[in-house]
Amino acid sequence: MEKEILKSELQHLEKVKEHIEVQLREETVSRDAQQDDLIQKRREMWEECAHGVNDFDDIVSMNAYDETVREKYGHFVRKEEEVRQLSYLKDTPYFGRIDFLEDGERFAEEIYIGRYGFRNKKTREYEVYDWRTPIASMFYDSGIGEATYQCPAGEISGELTCKRQYKIEDGELKYCYDTNVAVQDDVLEEVLAENTDKVLRVIIDTITREQNQAIRQPHALNMLVTGPAGSGKTSVGMHRLAYLLYHNRENLSSEKIVVLSRNQIFSSYVSEILPELGEENVNDVMFDSLVNRGISKEYKKRDYYEQVEYLLKHKDGGLRKKAVALKYSEQFIVFVKENLSLFREKHTDFDTVVGFYLYLLKQFTKNIEEEIYHYTKNQIHRGKIYYEDILVVSYIRILLGAIKPMSEISHVVIDEAQDYNLLQLTIIKTMYPKAHFTVLADANQAIHPLTSMTDMQKMAELFSTQFGIKEVVLSKSYRSTAPINKFAFDIIGVHDPELYVEREGKKPQVRRVKNCKQEIVKLLQEIPKEKSVAILTVDLDGARLAQQKMGTIVPKTDRPIQYLLKSNQYLEEKIVVMPIMLAKGLEFDVVIVWDDRDETYWNENKNLKYLMCTRALHELYFVSEEN
Repeated sequence: MEKEILKSELQHLEKVKEHIEVQLREETVSRDAQQDDLIQKRREMWEECAHGVNDFDDIVSMNAYDETVREKYGHFVRKEEEVRQLSYLKDTPYFGRIDFLEDGERFAEEIYIGRYGFRNKKTREYEVYDWRTPIASMFYDSGIGEATYQCPAGEISGELTCKRQYKIEDGELKYCYDTNVAVQDDVLEEVLAENTDKVLRVIIDTITREQNQAIRQPHALNMLVTGPAGSGKTSVGMHRLAYLLYHNRENLSSEKIVVLSRNQIFSSYVSEILPELGEENVNDVMFDSLVNRGISKEYKKRDYYEQVEYLLKHKDGGLRKKAVALKYSEQFIVFVKENLSLFREKHTDFDTVVGFYLYLLKQFTKNIEEEIYHYTKNQIHRGKIYYEDILVVSYIRILLGAIKPMSEISHVVIDEAQDYNLLQLTIIKTMYPKAHFTVLADANQAIHPLTSMTDMQKMAELFSTQFGIKEVVLSKSYRSTAPINKFAFDIIGVHDPELYVEREGKKPQVRRVKNCKQEIVKLLQEIPKEKSVAILTVDLDGARLAQQKMGTIVPKTDRPIQYLLKSNQYLEEKIVVMPIMLAKGLEFDVVIVWDDRDETYWNENKNLKYLMCTRALHELYFVSEEN
């Protein structure tokens, strides 16, 4: 870049930083004053209000103080967030710039784009535009030349005369350069080469054009976003929420949004991204909390993970496998709904509805699959209720009104949607009757065909409600290195290098050894401390066996090993051992597969092997014993 341009950019950066610093000092003083005022009001409330209610006047006085305190607390929280955003902007004010010459104008406007917007209070001018503003969309969508963007007034046309990217850290300009594409490849590669952490990263400076199109779709449309592992589906879903909240302040709030997930591990992984983007966190809901309501304690309840464990462990699956297939079938779901009027009981508690469910199952299986009815009845009468039965009974209770739908929810994000079956997706739609949906899915990452929805066309039809649906395909994987991606895609028979970025890295290694534990310990001792490592097993039994053999500390180091064996745990350590079904949606610098399966198993479960491979960013190892 020419010296004069670089000098101009450095001067501009210093000017913006100075303006931000001035405003930050002012807002900090204002925040501290508000905090002192809040503390004073709380003290007055304690000293002047009665500590017990003696008459109506006491109630009036307490309510007045309470309302004042709540109002002042709200002002303080908003001011605190404003200070936090200005503090961030002081160190990293912007990451991009576009110069836009609007049709009919003589001079191009310089648009600097950052994580948050900054408006100079003295000049009333925007010195940094929030990445979610309409005009900022051209940074992601357009190259030099003709460009347009949509705003409330309609389409604005003109020409981009400059597009520039920056890396600014601690207020210092590390580099900047002009580009004619939305995201410069080496910027993206640099970000991808970094070590990952325990939480999902903000990607606003590396959003690709197709990701941007998915993020900026209006709230009025349902969305189905598909793409290979590592294409950014989860990031798109969370950034889309930040975008929708920014543009729909009047009718959409964080309280009206739900992110559905399978476990607390994934929930903690995405928990920081919305606050980092300046929005309050939304409702994080475990799907099973929708259906595990009112189940009698007399039953030995089985959950989703037990069901998947069973299907993965038992090759033929026996009668239960046939029962799962029948109970999740479209024919049975329709049969249940159509025969709901046969329910004559006054009570809709779980036990009563179980009886009705068995009656419907008996009618449906008559003369075709009667052994499924008898098998189910015997299990329930013994006090054992499987996950598939819980789903059907809960669905009936929802239809009967015993479980109330959540009509106040306006938007639902379903991540890893391919791992929900038709019955579960039907329950979700019924529980959130007025919601718009952002659905994120990849058929190749399905854990098991019986518990999954792998037909993306059927998925689109299911969510093509009165709001309509927009399908966006993310065509390229950005997570893993090229050698890991090639290895993973070869497993599922896909041989197209255009599906992933050409990022260099180590080739995956398949090691056959005498002792898995010793080999994995040796690997852990060689891996740098700052890298995150996942030791993945096929099932829970494998993870428990690893726990017995490995212990809690890597020998000859002080590095702890965390074992994630339950869905309600949180990701805390740099080294974790977990079954693959709990690792859905996560990524790690290094993945070591504790491989205790033979070639026949992997040939029959290619998706599972692909899923394991695609958790790795930089290094991948398969370690198995020779015997």
